[in-house]
Amino acid sequence: MLYNSLFLLLFSTFFNQTYQLRQIECPRWMPGSNEVLPQGVVLSPALELQNKVRCYCEVVKRKERQCIARHVPASICKERTSVWVADNLSLKNSFRLVNGVAPAPRRDRMMSFEP
Repeated sequence: MLYNSLFLLLFSTFFNQTYQLRQIECPRWMPGSNEVLPQGVVLSPALELQNKVRCYCEVVKRKERQCIARHVPASICKERTSVWVADNLSLKNSFRLVNGVAPAPRRDRMMSFEP
């Protein structure tokens, strides 16, 4: 994972300099409006996720289309988008199961099913 991230960083840095592509930066909007949040305002995790999804739809995909329209190879434009998605929308923890099926959770409460 570390080597993959390092490779993507070096790959994107080289091609960003060649084609003068900048890193994608998104504004942080007020929930339900087009106003930008002032500095120092902290959103809840749910609102932060909504903000990032809105950014992907309105900013990141538009920049990808503009990049392709400038005749930059599509693979480079799509790679920049996928790097943004990996940095902003992927899960931070690895929730993969080790050996297939997860064990049933242990319950510490007794349940009674009397009629």
